[in-house]
Formats: sequence, C-alpha cells, structure tokens
Amino acid sequence: MTDKSSSAPMPTGPKPRKRAKPVDAASKPERSARLQRQAEYQRAYRADQKRRKIPSRDDAARVALHWFITLMIENGNETGLGHIHREIVRRLVELGFDADGADRRVSDLIDRYEDGWTFQSKPHLRATDAADGNI
Repeated sequence: MTDKSSSAPMPTGPKPRKRAKPVDAASKPERSARLQRQAEYQRAYRADQKRRKIPSRDDAARVALHWFITLMIENGNETGLGHIHREIVRRLVELGFDADGADRRVSDLIDRYEDGWTFQSKPHLRATDAADGNI
C-alpha cells in the first residue's frame, strides 16, 4: 500500500496570510478585556523573572554574542570574525533590517568589543544582592 501523502509536493515559501475576521461591536470589549488580562499577566511574569533573577532571552543572547566575538578577537581569528559579521548582517537583512544599517551596527559592536567594552551592570541585580548581604 502506497502512502499518497508522501508523493504530494511540499509547499515552498511562506504560508498565505489568513484574512482578519471582521470585528463587530460586541467583540471589541471582549478583545479589550483579553488584551488587558494578557498585559497584566506579562507584567507579573516579568516581575517574577526579575525577582528570581532569571535572565531574559535577550540577556542570554547578548552574553553569548559578547563571549563569542571576544573569543575570536582574543584568538586573532579575523577570518572567523569576518564570517560571523557577514552572517549576522545577512540574517538581520533577512528579518527586514537595512543592510547598511545592520553592517554599521555589527561593526560598531565588534569595534567596542575590541576596545574592551563590557556590559553595563543591572542595578536591580546589585540592589537585591546588597539587601541579601551577598555583596
């Protein structure tokens, strides 16, 4: 017995966008209430993450990028650094950013890292440590 689903060609490219449903007057208050609940949930979630000192995805990504680029600089790997620079710019452009602007931003970051730039500390982490007696 042959599986007909495997012989069908796979679609390529992005999925077509669904049309937005028309908003009637009765659903506006429901949508507004739902958005309000979501905003309250997000505020509470972020506050909890901050209280528990859990880094955001952006925090982890910043540290990883800094570590990786400074490692390449320390090892004198100019070829690898150039490749990473081009790849980051390419991916930013894929996301819709301006190519020249992306190139300038990545170049600026690499230049800062080469000059010894490190991250600014997060005062909310220090304040909690000081209150706990951990500093």
